[in-house]
Amino acid sequence: MNHLQATLEQYPRENLTRTPTPLDMLPKLGDQLGLNLYLKRDDLTDLTLGGDKPRKLEYEIAQARLAGADTLVTCGSMQSNHARLTTAAARKVGMECVVVLSRDQWAKIQGNLLSVYLMGAQVEIVDVADHWDLEESVLTVCKQLRAAGKRPHYIPISGTTPHSCLGYIRGTLETLSQLPQRGQELDAFYVPCGTGGIFTATLLTLREMGVNCPVIGISVNRDEATCRDNLETWWGALCNLLDCDLSRDRGEYEIHANFIGREYGDPTEACLDAIIKLGSAEGILLDPVYSGKVMSGLLAHHAAGRWPAGSTIVMLHSGGVPALFAYHDVIEAHLKKRGIVNQTFPLE
Repeated sequence: MNHLQATLEQYPRENLTRTPTPLDMLPKLGDQLGLNLYLKRDDLTDLTLGGDKPRKLEYEIAQARLAGADTLVTCGSMQSNHARLTTAAARKVGMECVVVLSRDQWAKIQGNLLSVYLMGAQVEIVDVADHWDLEESVLTVCKQLRAAGKRPHYIPISGTTPHSCLGYIRGTLETLSQLPQRGQELDAFYVPCGTGGIFTATLLTLREMGVNCPVIGISVNRDEATCRDNLETWWGALCNLLDCDLSRDRGEYEIHANFIGREYGDPTEACLDAIIKLGSAEGILLDPVYSGKVMSGLLAHHAAGRWPAGSTIVMLHSGGVPALFAYHDVIEAHLKKRGIVNQTFPLE
């Protein structure tokens, strides 16, 4: 057992989902691109339609239990994957759940929002300029719950805390174990960069395990400077929890903030094209908020000549596919634009 695994065992973890998730080679898309392309399928975690959040929530809910909490309180956008999976996790462990959501254009009772209602969360919808501005509303809800005799545990937006980041220390160790005798040969590891927890945990784990490939974060919501600030925050927190050298060499890493579009959750044309490309090649769906953006970044880098033939690349699929259904209008319009919807075929 290596140092990271041994130290990780010191922290309590709630069993919320079935792991390991597959590391699938993408033979058809890989052939099209001339790459050895792997997809880490965290869309297949089995907690209520899957995604990356169960790995994070396993450690965070363990902390909530230690604190004697009976209610999980969190926040996000109207189609928040985190709201869906926090609600599901609360139900699984016998807790109540309150989600505070920022009103936006994706407010259809569909996709993630539909699932939150079906699982019986208390939903509070507030008007704020940005979903990053929700903390004051959430803290007010927690105060009200305490006044009513409840014991709330606040989980920040996207579920990123020092302890929740441990989920992707474990997840990245899992990925490396699925690449026997290939760990040193990776040419790149692509992950989404939102609040920065997954990106930081992936980078730290690879370096601690002696894997020196570039770690490439595709930002889905924040500018590069904010993403780098988040890296500093979570790097320090994780090094403290795992007794790692804070000053160790981080090696090559990149954060790209040019695939976001107009704002968080904007289904850019490149993102939608990436979803179509993987779906038509491999029968695997990406989402329009996270994984579609990451794939659009990977494809853009490849088109620019970044990755020579035969390069070995891993991309994390962080889930979020239920959001496709809330975005169906804009996706339908894009499919029509690309000539995919309303195709006609001659009959024999």
